[in-house]
Amino acid sequence: MEHINGMLNFVINFFQNLTLKNIIDLGVFLGIVLVFQILSSSFAYIVIKMFKFKIKDKNLIKKYGFYKPLKAFFILLGIYLGLMIFDLPQNVFAIITKIFKIGIILCATRGFTNLCDPKSESFADLRKKMNFNGNDTTINFFSKVLKALIYILSGFVLITELGYNLGGLATGLGISSVVIALAAQDVAKSFLAGLSIISDRPFEIGEYIKVGDLAGTVEDITFRTTRIRNIENQIVVLPNSILTSANIINVTKMKKRRYSLLLTLELNTSLEKVRTFVENIRDILTKNTDVETETMKVFFSTISENGIDVTVDFYTFITDYIDYLKFKEEINYTILDLANKQEINLAYPSQSIYIEKE
Repeated sequence: MEHINGMLNFVINFFQNLTLKNIIDLGVFLGIVLVFQILSSSFAYIVIKMFKFKIKDKNLIKKYGFYKPLKAFFILLGIYLGLMIFDLPQNVFAIITKIFKIGIILCATRGFTNLCDPKSESFADLRKKMNFNGNDTTINFFSKVLKALIYILSGFVLITELGYNLGGLATGLGISSVVIALAAQDVAKSFLAGLSIISDRPFEIGEYIKVGDLAGTVEDITFRTTRIRNIENQIVVLPNSILTSANIINVTKMKKRRYSLLLTLELNTSLEKVRTFVENIRDILTKNTDVETETMKVFFSTISENGIDVTVDFYTFITDYIDYLKFKEEINYTILDLANKQEINLAYPSQSIYIEKE
């Protein structure tokens, strides 16, 4: 607080007692800041070009992860050098130097996290050098892990720069280590479960899955949780520990869908009509290229109390749900049209009611 009051007093005294020298110093300060502001892009370009001299396209260099953090650094450097013009008290300049160092740490943190962004050019180069060919889900997960480690390391550096003793902080935390350990159990469990999901790959981002009563599209997989958008277009966040202990149905990875239909014909339908009806359905399905004929089942299965049961059961190679519904609709239309042409009536569920005479 004392250092802040010192800075405020210096600013107030500076403007209350303006002299020609103060005005010149202020002009020089603004000039230095303006020059660094204008040239920050060029400085950042030159620095990156020194390491990426093979890149000829300037736009690619601007997309590099450290480009914007370097621009910010040179702007901060211009402000810092400009402030050196003034006759600042030692304690005030010490605060400015500390702020400048913190700014450098934040710029470096931003630059390294940008390098870990899966969409950045630098991350693509890193993948090529490491010969890493994982899928998008794996890449996104490990990108988040690297970013988290960078933020943690940056946090420790900032704490040290602010003058806090990490040893004393660790000792203080040791007092409640049991409480922290208990609270961290679920976090650790979910993190390990996240690693299990990435390694086993039961599902990936963009796939449609079912977990218990929940069904939806996977939108993101983080250290602790997985975000799923359900059919009501709501985001449901599930801990990874729950997912690894639940039965997961990956609908997207299915190779075929099952079509199953039970037709009940009226009991007074002639045997010849039943046989012809069944054979015609088989013939229609056999000619359909979307039907897996090897496992196709079309049979006069049983005689029930409601009528003559005909079972139609097969798999189709159409897996997209909307396309499957359209396909199913066309098959239903075809079967009903076939029944109408053969003058076959479908039976309705019936019940027998007995009335006892007194």
